[in-house]
Amino acid sequence: MTTFSRPAEIEEILSSLSRFNTATTPVLQDYVTTQCSSGSYDLMANLALLKLYQFYSEPMRDDAIINILAKSLTVFPNPDFTLALHLLPPSLLHQYKPVSAEGSSTIPQPPAADSEDQLANSVQRLTYLNSLLELAAFPAFWRILSSDYDEEYADLVADVTGFEDAIRRQITAAMAYSMHSFKIETAQSWLNFSTKEAVAQWVEKEMPEWAVEGDLVLHKEEPETAAVVVNGSTQPGAGEIKFDQFSRIIRRVYETELLHR
Repeated sequence: MTTFSRPAEIEEILSSLSRFNTATTPVLQDYVTTQCSSGSYDLMANLALLKLYQFYSEPMRDDAIINILAKSLTVFPNPDFTLALHLLPPSLLHQYKPVSAEGSSTIPQPPAADSEDQLANSVQRLTYLNSLLELAAFPAFWRILSSDYDEEYADLVADVTGFEDAIRRQITAAMAYSMHSFKIETAQSWLNFSTKEAVAQWVEKEMPEWAVEGDLVLHKEEPETAAVVVNGSTQPGAGEIKFDQFSRIIRRVYETELLHR
């Protein structure tokens, strides 16, 4: 496990009035690119860049906005995506509204991304992906991401190195927190693996306290609290992430799957 270390230049910007100076915009934009290629993640720096875009729209880069939103997907169920979304200009949100996971058992339809503004369309698609994660609709998430009829979804996250594995790790953490055992077929579907052998390899690598036995993935001992590692790094001051509310959604989805088999 690597320890998160913010570059000194970025730390200086965030801890001073420089964070409100448009001259720092290129530095923060380049830092987003670095996060995408290196697997690191810095929410505060990303929000600072979006805040600068609110003040100074001239240097705004579409790819930086898309990459910030894509990176924030990889740390669900943290509210990072919503935090970033609320700093965007209202015009980018168009007519599409994210679906709340609370009280909803249906999977929303993909948004009609028909705006003439390509960035607005991209934000709609990423917001839809976030809604699927919030609903624990993981099979639908992977299906949309690999969709042949709308390749834009895959393109939107293409710059984020290790995106799929980062999502898998967050799903894995949620499953481990919510259940003492689950079917290997469920793991295949939720983690987007084509074979049971791939699931077994993932469990061996990413879930040391779990084991595959027959058609089940079982916990070896009583679980304690689940700590989530963000993109392979321990975030400063993050501590343990509580999955209490999200785990109820996971259990409900899993139990519903079992009832319909």
